[in-house]
Amino acid sequence: MDLPRHPVVHGHPVHAILSDGPVILIPAALAAELWGQWPSASAPHLGAVVTAGAAAAGVAAATVGWLDWLTIPAGHPARRPATIHGLINTAAVVAVAAALPAGRRRLPLLAAATTTILVGAWIGGDLVFRHGWRVQPAEEIEIVEALLQDDPAATAAFADARREVAEFEREKTFLPPG
Repeated sequence: MDLPRHPVVHGHPVHAILSDGPVILIPAALAAELWGQWPSASAPHLGAVVTAGAAAAGVAAATVGWLDWLTIPAGHPARRPATIHGLINTAAVVAVAAALPAGRRRLPLLAAATTTILVGAWIGGDLVFRHGWRVQPAEEIEIVEALLQDDPAATAAFADARREVAEFEREKTFLPPG
């Protein structure tokens, strides 16, 4: 399916902008709900308020994220991890939405949503940093590489660049990719 416009504004992917909201607000809702459980809590309903904000932010990020997903070509290496990322984060948003009316059951739902959103965010980071999805220089390189695929020197240059990046990650980062 080809959308008339991709969810990018002035070079900035809208999903990347909106995704910070649920990543911050879902754990904040959990913290507020935990705080509200203490007998001396001065704002016992703060958890419900922050949960509502987390749900709204999550729905916005998920909606734009799925629109972004529709624009990933079927054969692109980012497609599978993007699908997993979307399903995991959608589960987190559903858990937060279910937590809104849950009252005393809100805490376990927010704990599950927090764990889930952190896993989904990790995979989202992988989409950006490993696959270069919605990263303009990576997209440009991908196009150039496809145009030069029949040129042995270009193929070797891209292989050398990948080797150099892998070596850097292996030798100069705290925890190299597996």
